[in-house]
Amino acid sequence: MHYETIALSFADGIATLALNRPHALNALTLDALIELKAALKQVVASQEARCLVLTGTGRGFCTGVDLSAPRLGLNPSDRDEFLRDYFVPPYELLADLSIPTIAAVNGPCAGAGMSLALTCDVVVAAESAYFLQPFVNIGLVPDMGSSWLLPQALGRARAAGLMLLGERLSARAAADWGLIWKCVASDALIEEVQTIAAKFASGPRTSQALIKQLLRHASRNDLRSQMRLEVEYQGIATQTKDFAEAKRAFAEKRRPVFQRD
Repeated sequence: MHYETIALSFADGIATLALNRPHALNALTLDALIELKAALKQVVASQEARCLVLTGTGRGFCTGVDLSAPRLGLNPSDRDEFLRDYFVPPYELLADLSIPTIAAVNGPCAGAGMSLALTCDVVVAAESAYFLQPFVNIGLVPDMGSSWLLPQALGRARAAGLMLLGERLSARAAADWGLIWKCVASDALIEEVQTIAAKFASGPRTSQALIKQLLRHASRNDLRSQMRLEVEYQGIATQTKDFAEAKRAFAEKRRPVFQRD
């Protein structure tokens, strides 16, 4: 499929999806959201993808909604249509992917772009990048899950500061706060992300998918419920060919080689 506002490629079990409006710091338009949804569906349907890397072309990751772009075809009497019908679906697809996802934040990451990054399992940011919740600066409220994602990751105090003050958070501070996995030198970002992606792509698929499900349930389960879920999922994991291979590898004092299919 040909895309105008994104670039999607597959190689060595890794799907790389790059937002591709560098002149606008990859700000999201109606067309971009439609293509993002289509690309994520393509990743879901792919038999090759074992990991997804999400990034931006040029000097930015994503600065949120492009407020200057036209929204032709929308119903003017339905004020919720743009967010409900065009923003929410691709974000839900990203959140629901069973394969590990990595956000490679190469530059400014703001608004809905910040939510897009934080929806990924692992976020690696270049030292030159920053994160921003700009909504209060233009009289709006956080959306696309920001008001859930930030308190979950940072606690109320820091989440409130980011959302109510509308100030930039450096990539280094984001790593120090535990908002992202790692901050690296800008010229090391691609290599670091590729190393992580390769590890994910060669990892045990069922185990990865079940870990993602455990993380999703953890925010609403009490300890007892979560432990019961762990028992259930461990029962599934112990029946996989990957676990059998790991046991053989342990006995043979070698690294396991997990299935590629």
